[in-house]
Amino acid sequence: MKFYDRESEMASLEKALEASRSRLVVVVITGRRRVGKTRLVREFFKRNGVKFLDFFVGVKSERLLMEDFSEEIREKLGYSPEFTTFRDLLQYLERISLEAVFLDEFQNVLRINPSMAFELQRFIDRNAEKPLLIVLSGSYLGMMKKLFASRKAPLYGRSSVFMELRPLRPSHVFRMLGDMGVEEAESKVAFYSLFGGVPKYYELLELLGEDEPLELLTRAVEYSTFIVSEGEGLLMDEFGKGYRTYFSILRAIAEGKNRLVEIANALGMKPGSVSKYLEALQDYYGLIEREKPILGGRRSRYVISDPFMNVWFSLIEPQRKNIEAGDIKVFRRFLEGRLEGFLGRAFERTLRDILHELNGKMLTFEEMGPQWGRNYEIDLVAVNREKKEATFIEAKWSRDVDGPREIGKLVAKSQLVPWKGERRYLLVAKGFRRKCDDCITVDELLSHLNP
Repeated sequence: MKFYDRESEMASLEKALEASRSRLVVVVITGRRRVGKTRLVREFFKRNGVKFLDFFVGVKSERLLMEDFSEEIREKLGYSPEFTTFRDLLQYLERISLEAVFLDEFQNVLRINPSMAFELQRFIDRNAEKPLLIVLSGSYLGMMKKLFASRKAPLYGRSSVFMELRPLRPSHVFRMLGDMGVEEAESKVAFYSLFGGVPKYYELLELLGEDEPLELLTRAVEYSTFIVSEGEGLLMDEFGKGYRTYFSILRAIAEGKNRLVEIANALGMKPGSVSKYLEALQDYYGLIEREKPILGGRRSRYVISDPFMNVWFSLIEPQRKNIEAGDIKVFRRFLEGRLEGFLGRAFERTLRDILHELNGKMLTFEEMGPQWGRNYEIDLVAVNREKKEATFIEAKWSRDVDGPREIGKLVAKSQLVPWKGERRYLLVAKGFRRKCDDCITVDELLSHLNP
């Protein structure tokens, strides 16, 4: 698949490469699984003609891992001694001259032999003046933070650049989809609502040749086993034996139990006991978000912020027994009854991402989020406190929207919001039966994006 975006990350890597001509430079790249860390590093080295050793840290014994590393050195350099420990490898690297070393999925050293991290620490400290670029990538944020983020971490303070690779922005995803033959704006938005900005998932379109979400998901669970196990696998890798509690929390949220008390009741736990798990999912792993009414209100709620994890827990996990039994027809009927409703709810978050990218063009705001109270709910409010303006926004995943009527409802709901500044309104839909000045179609919205 073609490589998209990442200009700022490439620029940071170029600066690191230049600095490494005279001293040792360590770059750490983290980010969720499938977001494109490995592709970024290899693409960077390819573009810059850098000869590098490419070490994948698989979960196996240290001795077997060193055999893999020896083979990589033989392929790239023509000769390699045999290593039995990571220390042996590092001592060898100390004696030779090379441009760069890439250790992919480096967090796995914690499962293989945690002392490997301390060996690398000593290598870095001993060779501060050695011209060398070391790039370390890791998919599991919790484990990477154990290695680098706290003062007690073995590699704390050893990285010159610490980069968290974020998902692609909507405009780049839409350009990617266009290159794959997906032309309709609403199809692009639907796919983004399912997969977010994670490039790996879009390879399914190339692999399976489907350009409609219903058909793609149906065929994906039949022919792509990683999709079926993706959600549970990610949690098991991040949380190990304790993943079941996190799994149950995410499933409860996907089922609509998004208040603390509701989640605790679903798990049969006390709210105080659940809070620490919710905080970890939000602050440490970035899988959920705690939403609060943006213009004031006491009650908060939890939502799954990762688009594909939301898809997995909402549409795939409830049907795993049928999928694994090969009963794809039952899964398809399940999708036919639920996919449009799911996309309607997910459209609100997708719209938020698009409007953030359009900030300063269509709208200018400092913050944006949902607003709700006892008797009303508004999808989004874009707030510009400096200008004392608030734009109240509704998202309708429908082609037959009565614009003036829906705007009237939105105006009425906005009067229940404690806001003293100027009020503006925006209604976004797939299409309109009757349009109005404050109405815009998805197609018109996407025309404002410039990737």
